[in-house]
Amino acid sequence: MDPSADAFARPLGLTAGPADAEAVRELIGDARVVALGEGAHNITEFYGLRDRLFRLLVREFGFTGLVLESGFPEGLAVDEWVHGGPGRVGTIARDGITYRFGECEPMRRQLSWMRHHNSGGPAKVSFYGMDLPGSSTSPGPAVRACLDRLPARPGDGELLRLSDLGGRSEAAVRYAALSAADRARLLDGLHGLEARALRAGHENGADGADGADGADGAGAEAVAVALRCAASLRAFVAEAEGGEASFPTGQPYPREAFMARSVEWILQRERRVVVSAHNAHVRRTPLHGRPTLGSLLDSALGADLVVIGMTYASGPEVRFTQRSPRPFDCEVTLGERTLTPESLESRLDRLGPPTTLVDPRHAPDGFFDGVEGTLAAGGLDPVDDVPAAYDALLHVRRVTRVPGAFERLRAEFEAVSSPLPSPDPLPSPSPDLDPGSGSDADSDSDTYAETEQSVRPEDLGGPGDTEKPESP
Repeated sequence: MDPSADAFARPLGLTAGPADAEAVRELIGDARVVALGEGAHNITEFYGLRDRLFRLLVREFGFTGLVLESGFPEGLAVDEWVHGGPGRVGTIARDGITYRFGECEPMRRQLSWMRHHNSGGPAKVSFYGMDLPGSSTSPGPAVRACLDRLPARPGDGELLRLSDLGGRSEAAVRYAALSAADRARLLDGLHGLEARALRAGHENGADGADGADGADGAGAEAVAVALRCAASLRAFVAEAEGGEASFPTGQPYPREAFMARSVEWILQRERRVVVSAHNAHVRRTPLHGRPTLGSLLDSALGADLVVIGMTYASGPEVRFTQRSPRPFDCEVTLGERTLTPESLESRLDRLGPPTTLVDPRHAPDGFFDGVEGTLAAGGLDPVDDVPAAYDALLHVRRVTRVPGAFERLRAEFEAVSSPLPSPDPLPSPSPDLDPGSGSDADSDSDTYAETEQSVRPEDLGGPGDTEKPESP
């Protein structure tokens, strides 16, 4: 029997038509979070589907927030812009969306629609990043955002200089090249900043979600943002300084835990949100035995979470060939995806329509037999139980890469393929840098242990990334 005739699969264009709206209504119910995955980043069709789905959810179902796999501190400026703040959309998208995901017309178009929507009536939509700062390679953006929301102290300028490591690949190389003394000074400064944020949080009533002013005149919401930035620094340090042996088996990596906790933080401020990240993050089930963003949210939200994975069968695939252990020292090549019979994509591609919405829970008997996982990193991300991992799948038969994305990626890697000039010695430490105390830093009440892995292959920003260079 042709499975495309069954009720479990239907064509979907995500237009404004009633048929698509009804399909979405049946799928999401009253869930507060729709987690939308994608099988690779920088895919034109995935950007378009996310944009159309978000518009539909805002107009028909009262969604109020878009949450991206992008730096939390950088996203603050994007949110200000969509609410009418100054600046040009190209600059905002480039600087405020990390992993270079904002350097394309589809992202600019989505942000422009959000700004236009906010100018037209009382129902507003907000933008959030949920990820580590600096594309997971530099603490600088979180340090700046945190300091902007705390009372100034001597030594703040020095800490900014210490933490500003440059762009994504440059920052990874520079961090790896830090001397032991310079690295210790940087880590002490980050630890001290976290302690300051925690003290400010205690003075303002924990996270200050009610927006009231504290005794020092700082808005409690500003302190709450500073606390989230401080938590991102703790997760950044755990990722940068920890090896695989540092993370107990069965525990989430810090980045996954930080993103999940960020979504819960956002839900204290928004009614219903779309969360957009790679399929490997949003899936409900653990990956390689470790909880993911999606599985952590599943534990916290249950039926208030709907997970939709997006997959594709044919189109661009970027490959990385590691040349040395040095961060980002890779050859980057662009090829075409090849389906393997054990991949979920191979099975879904039998369904026929160019874009198909699939409900795995209603698949015909035996439809997923022999499926071992989803295509990623040149192999498979294992998926033992497709209906347990995804509430729905949006499958696109053929996709195209975002224009210029591969060229930007290759140029970035080539720029750091030879050793960078030796950086000037870091300035002498200030006696006022305030390394803080362990008792303060350990008192944060985040739900999850925020210790995790370095940035995954899919986060490098190439369409269909296959191999990733080691991050620091």
